Amino acid sequence: MLHIDLDKTSKHLPYYLQILEQIRNAIASGTLTANTPLPPSRQLAIELGIARRTVVLAYEELCAQGYCTGKVGHGTVVTQIPVLQPEDKIRNTQGFPKWLLTEASYTFQAVDRDTDKICFTPSLAQVDRLPLKTMQQTLNQMIRQAIPELSHYKKDNGDLELIQALCQKVLPTRGIQAEPNQVLITHGSQHSSSLLSILVAPYGGSISYGTPGYLTIPQNFITRGMKGIACPVDSEGVRLTEDAYSARIHYVMPEHHFPQGVTLSPSRRSALLQLAEVQDALIVEDDYDSEFYYDRHPLPALKAGDFGGRVVYMGTFSKLLFNSLRLGYIVAHPEIIRRLVDIRWQLDGGTSLVLQRWVAKLLESGAVERHLRRMRIHYRQKRDSIATYLRELFPEWSWQLPGGGMQFWIKLPPNQPADEIVDLAAERGVGLCSGAAYFEPDTKEANCYLVLGYGAVTESEIHQAFNILKGLRH
Repeated sequence: MLHIDLDKTSKHLPYYLQILEQIRNAIASGTLTANTPLPPSRQLAIELGIARRTVVLAYEELCAQGYCTGKVGHGTVVTQIPVLQPEDKIRNTQGFPKWLLTEASYTFQAVDRDTDKICFTPSLAQVDRLPLKTMQQTLNQMIRQAIPELSHYKKDNGDLELIQALCQKVLPTRGIQAEPNQVLITHGSQHSSSLLSILVAPYGGSISYGTPGYLTIPQNFITRGMKGIACPVDSEGVRLTEDAYSARIHYVMPEHHFPQGVTLSPSRRSALLQLAEVQDALIVEDDYDSEFYYDRHPLPALKAGDFGGRVVYMGTFSKLLFNSLRLGYIVAHPEIIRRLVDIRWQLDGGTSLVLQRWVAKLLESGAVERHLRRMRIHYRQKRDSIATYLRELFPEWSWQLPGGGMQFWIKLPPNQPADEIVDLAAERGVGLCSGAAYFEPDTKEANCYLVLGYGAVTESEIHQAFNILKGLRH
């Protein structure tokens, strides 16, 4: 039986999002099973006292995300999605893998942007639209208030004010409910993955990851002795190979797998969570830019459905504010956080209090949220401009319009190798990036792709660059 309880207070979320979230949670928990028909939109609208179009929007989004299908003459029906059974959600380890229960000693092993070109470098944020006046005022106020604390530093998991701001203002937007002892502040995603690799690599095993993909992070684990298992990526995200089923770590980017931008389907999300429970594994979720979506709201983070504590969630402020900020965070089981605190204390003693407190104040004031809303609109405009140019000037190039993120993934025809296109563009003052860096070494198709990042380029630079790139047409 479907029950929808709408929040109709002045600060409520849009009704269609409330309906979407409650139905999606009912499906994920198994309350609504496969082939169950949802109430007719007109009937539900009458029951809730809202416009029918609002219910239709929620149903359309559920279908777009793969949770339901619309059948002519049958209405909207729940699709087949594996769910964790309640008895599987509680294990004697309470989400902490058995192979980490024994202490181990830790062992340590030891694409620039060209400012002379218009560079389409991926994963860089645009900084000329930052709210600089607000940022400066907040920094000045914060330093005056924090003076008594600036003369010392301590071993902890980060500044409590920033951690509370994350738990109250950032993580809930991704569906995550976390306590302060489940959060560690880091220097960004690279630092987060390095700390994690130092923790888990001494226990051996393997790490699975998608390819093409962002290989630098799994490489942190591989260089410390873990076996890497590359898995293909298709329209539903990472598809685990048979070898990957027994991996101890699964590295995934569920919302926008980089660089293709594809989203991990609901069925694969549920199956991955279930696999981690069965195999006593951990999932490392890299949620690097889910704030930037254009055509639909993002699915909840994988961590949001993590009943057993198997997901280690990595977030960053680099795309939201600026890359050189070097500020990120990990959300994980409290015991994992405790051990990571020990490791990072050995390495660097912690993250700057000034930096943490400053970002906390920006979050609390609403400045970050306002900047995010503006940039989401701006990035979408740039995405659409580039799409228009690609259609008009390079119809032979294959690509999908990014539903989120900040890059295009482009497949080139056989007569246009990526390295030649990159060299020709560079000669004309335009920096393009080959997709080869995101494949395993010696992959034959690696030279068939370009990744076109549009985060850091301005709209005027986009127009200027494509006027130059006209000359690349054969």
